[in-house]
Amino acid sequence: MKKILLLTSILLGIAFAEPTSYCPNQGNACFKQRDMMYSDQALFEGLKKTLMQSNFNIVTVSKENGVITAKGDQYNEETITEITVSLTFKSVDSHTSSVSMIASYNVMEKKLNTGQVGFLGVSLPMPVPLTGRYAMVGSGNIEDSSWYLGFYNSLDKVLFEERMKEI
Repeated sequence: MKKILLLTSILLGIAFAEPTSYCPNQGNACFKQRDMMYSDQALFEGLKKTLMQSNFNIVTVSKENGVITAKGDQYNEETITEITVSLTFKSVDSHTSSVSMIASYNVMEKKLNTGQVGFLGVSLPMPVPLTGRYAMVGSGNIEDSSWYLGFYNSLDKVLFEERMKEI
């Protein structure tokens, strides 16, 4: 019975949570920060697990300062998108913690090299097969609220699963 009550209260909290209530009138910036009903220790472990499950490599961890940074790459045939995530977290009280996230990206595109082919004094440019050289074609901060919501939804799932293991 205790498990059912806890499960119901957690699910209702998730279902009726309104992220915009944390920071009204801030647009997408609102989705970069959340208060969560978990201790800072549980949040810290959940953040690390969520990053690893999302194929990010953790670069820096400082539990004392409440900072985690991670990098991940997304590949397709012509481009590589490198994403860098910086997370800060802190305890609000014994049962609530706050987490903030900033994410940025760099897009690199495969470049086609050309060489010169010629005979009898005539020279023509000729494409050389892709050699694996990349050039940066774009960068910036991720401002898409759905990207942040996807991360926080994954974090909610990880934290929920860990809490259910404790019961």
